[in-house]
Amino acid sequence: MPHGLHADLIGRVFDETEFGPIGVSEVIEFNTALGETAACYREPGPELRAHPTFCVKFRGRKGFPDDFPAHLLGRMSFDAGKDIALGEPIRPGDTVRVATSVYDIYEKTGRTGTMTFVVVRFALSNQRGAHVATIDNRMMYRPA
Repeated sequence: MPHGLHADLIGRVFDETEFGPIGVSEVIEFNTALGETAACYREPGPELRAHPTFCVKFRGRKGFPDDFPAHLLGRMSFDAGKDIALGEPIRPGDTVRVATSVYDIYEKTGRTGTMTFVVVRFALSNQRGAHVATIDNRMMYRPA
């Protein structure tokens, strides 16, 4: 693996963080800021839910595992995008649990040479254990 990265980093949960319970006003404020007008996003009650993008607010306490190569932590990297797979909507009263792991490490060659990508996965579930969202955050590292 490039840059001192090891395949044994992949798939191991290195952080678990819990948020909540999520408040009614927090949900309504977020939805209002997005310009949502539907009742299910604006009116308190049993139908109230957070907008699907609400899930991107949640991250674990750690961005990388403790054994991630130290020379990469301070190194210049670029956000190479996010993929989000949605599950159940987040509702007021929910507690959101985030399990963080390195999902993938791969290389690509472009015009400027070889680039290394590290995909950190945030798997979100609620207090019932239901899947809320999976967010794959890609970081790209260039050779030194």
